[in-house]
Amino acid sequence: MSTAIAAPARSASTPSSRPQPMSRLFLVCVVLAICIWGGNWPVMKFGSQFIPPLWFAASRFLSAAILSFIIAAALGKLRLPTRQEWPVVAGVGVLQMGLFTALVTGALHFVMPGRASLIAYATSIWVVPGAALVLKHKLSTQQSLATVCSYAGMAVIVLPALLHADMHSMIGYLMLSAASLSWAMNILQIKMTPGVKLDFDLLPWQTLVAAVPLCVLALLVDGAPTFLADPHSWGVIAYTGPLATALTFLIVLQMTQRLSPVTVSVCMLGVPVVGLTLSSLVFGEKLSADLLLGMGLLCLGLVLPALPSLSLRRVLSKA
Repeated sequence: MSTAIAAPARSASTPSSRPQPMSRLFLVCVVLAICIWGGNWPVMKFGSQFIPPLWFAASRFLSAAILSFIIAAALGKLRLPTRQEWPVVAGVGVLQMGLFTALVTGALHFVMPGRASLIAYATSIWVVPGAALVLKHKLSTQQSLATVCSYAGMAVIVLPALLHADMHSMIGYLMLSAASLSWAMNILQIKMTPGVKLDFDLLPWQTLVAAVPLCVLALLVDGAPTFLADPHSWGVIAYTGPLATALTFLIVLQMTQRLSPVTVSVCMLGVPVVGLTLSSLVFGEKLSADLLLGMGLLCLGLVLPALPSLSLRRVLSKA
């Protein structure tokens, strides 16, 4: 599994901020990750009806950790992270996995999954200024156009919901915004640590770092995992854990390391496009004109980073 999506070997001196070209296989893996995570939103909303939020997040990463350790041991890749790797392992486990998922699953008790998925994956709101200030990252023509389209799409979709939100919904939106910030912080942390390769070797420890505190909190807050007596919970955990975590996080972490932070944050907006579409089919969340326009802008922003390099003069001369 890891060999299919592993990034090409490179020396630690190579700047992590230099964007890597997308091969066809890697692009297929990115699309697969986006579709799996997009489908995860309706699954999480369904599972939130009978699984408490903290146990939902804990069971997701505990199942992914168990599977990852078994596969790593079978492949002979099970090892302890080095001293240089532990900060990144902790950052991914705490910020991108544990905190993000706990906030998201909690927010789904307050809002519908469609628009909610957009707010949670709107990391570009934080990553674009963060990359400019912290990493001194300059946007290419495609990144600039993609960022404008993604910001416009987010505004078209989110603002109407925020303007008409009651206090109950606003709690959910605030939790989703905090989740988005948490992930954005981890993206920047990874880009600031060029000497660490995020291959399958580290995935068991990342999921374990996320699972342990979540399990402790779940026991203290929600009590024993009585939801396991419900047969529906096992199907939900099977999707959210091994599939939407063990496999998908590996692809996304490779994206974070290989591509620029702005490109990663824009690509992740494909997740809510899938989530919105599936939410409309499963939960009857209406695809209004603002949703369709916003999704169109997001799709345009999603496609732009994968196109061949554009010259700004050439674009302006054809305008």
